[in-house]
Amino acid sequence: MKYYTHLTNVIIKFTICLIFPIGSYKAQNVIDHQIKITARQFSADKNFCRAAGFFLDKVDDSALIYAGRQLDEGQTDPVVKDFCNYFRGVAFKEKKMFKESKSSFESINPNFILKLKVDAFLGDISLEQGDFVNAIIYFQSVVECNRYDRYGINEDHIIHNLGLCYLHLGLYDKAQYYLFASLKLQEERKDTNAIIISYMDIAGMYYEQYKDDLALNYYRKAYQLSKRSDNFLIRKNAAINMAVVQENNRNYKASLEYRKESEVWSDSLNDQSRIWSVAQMEKQFAIKSKQSEVDNLTIVNKLRTLEKNRILYVTVTLLIILIGGFYFYYQNLKKGRVIMEQKEMLSQSNKTKDMLFSIVSHDLRSYLNSLHYGHRKMLNDYENQKLEMLHGQLLKSSAIVSSTQNLLNNLLHWALVQTQQLYFHQEIINVNSLVRQVVYNYQPLLDEKNISFENKISVKAFVYADQESLKIIVRNLLDNAIKYSDPGGFIKLYDEILLEKYHSIIIEDKGKGMSAEQKSEILNKNDSDLTNKSTQERSTGLGLQLCQIMTEKNKGILRIESEQHKGTKIIISLLKANYVQS
Repeated sequence: MKYYTHLTNVIIKFTICLIFPIGSYKAQNVIDHQIKITARQFSADKNFCRAAGFFLDKVDDSALIYAGRQLDEGQTDPVVKDFCNYFRGVAFKEKKMFKESKSSFESINPNFILKLKVDAFLGDISLEQGDFVNAIIYFQSVVECNRYDRYGINEDHIIHNLGLCYLHLGLYDKAQYYLFASLKLQEERKDTNAIIISYMDIAGMYYEQYKDDLALNYYRKAYQLSKRSDNFLIRKNAAINMAVVQENNRNYKASLEYRKESEVWSDSLNDQSRIWSVAQMEKQFAIKSKQSEVDNLTIVNKLRTLEKNRILYVTVTLLIILIGGFYFYYQNLKKGRVIMEQKEMLSQSNKTKDMLFSIVSHDLRSYLNSLHYGHRKMLNDYENQKLEMLHGQLLKSSAIVSSTQNLLNNLLHWALVQTQQLYFHQEIINVNSLVRQVVYNYQPLLDEKNISFENKISVKAFVYADQESLKIIVRNLLDNAIKYSDPGGFIKLYDEILLEKYHSIIIEDKGKGMSAEQKSEILNKNDSDLTNKSTQERSTGLGLQLCQIMTEKNKGILRIESEQHKGTKIIISLLKANYVQS
């Protein structure tokens, strides 16, 4: 409390309106709402959110602690820093720690959303510390903004404290202006306690100016109105001021009565303080008991959590071991199946290879025997000058050599395909040109068997395929057609468009044909039976096997239409050149 001495030795008490803050409930709700919005916006900052919660619940100690922890963290957002300093400033002010409160408020950015509220607090602190000039600056900034309701600031509170600042500085005209202005606002609000305080401060102002009659009038008003107040401190101050006034007027009896009344209110105030202290102690005890209960529950929950985690870890470990065991078992089983499949494939491959080489060796021996027999006959014809027969025998020998060469080529290509070493490059090919090249090499065989051949492939027939593999296909199909055609037979090569994106090459003969079983074996790549059942002669079967493989490699389709003793039609469908280009 501050006491100021009059020249006539009268003690006058100036009362700061801050002692009795009267807030705007609606405006305070606006501030609380802004704090809640900011806390949700920065929900990741846990300490800030806790500080905001405790601040809204008026738990100053906890708000101080968590706001301080948030400020100690690195890279805190400027908005969060400002709110944390605001929480600490308000909490320190409530604890009358004005130096620390001022330091926190001054750390706030000038653009802070609640800056006007901060200026009001700094004005109150400066007034408490006796820094009246700075207090006036802060209060004036609030008055100039004139936005009291938005920030929960009492207009009469600011104006009254401005009057007190000027009173302390001895600027009585300004003090009188602001004190009476605040009194008018308080009377409009019918704020009894604030009016009493203003009466006493106005009375003190008049005493400082030696206007004792005016001062006495306002002290009496304050005293009479204090009887309607339930604030013990105000009633005590009103009574003690009247006691001083009566003592200065030498009315000692009345002064003594006022002093006794003041002591009664002082005792009531002390009793109230003791009751409040006991209540605080009971509250602290209840809090400690509750905290102890919470701590015990926390320990129990931790033990339960540890037990749950232990069970979970054991379960997960067993599950991992079980899954791992099944995984390794499955992998071993899978490897075993792969090994068995590879073993079976190798066995089948060896079987096919043995059969293939057996048949190839048989065919080669047949070709060589035929050549040997032919050469002996040619020598005999030459010695007997049978030139026409010699010419015919030469044609037969040439055909045998050509067939032998084709057999060896097929064997080579089959080996390259099996070892995946065959060079393959797809391009646009003119089918007519390629067919004419292949047919040229087979003309002697056609002439030997007196087979009529007709090439109806269009000169505009283009396909997208590998040139060498297409030659192998045409060569083998033509070779088979010649081989299984009777002397004086007919072979036709032509093209058609049977499917949307394919160009089909068709070779048709009127030879021996083949059974449905033989077609199935060829199309299913079955190497288990390579016997030509139409002639009861053994054959390698490599020709059509290679045709099937090469056609599929060119993304084409091979089809066989055949009847025994009526002939065979083999259709090779390859991608159109214009389809690939589009």
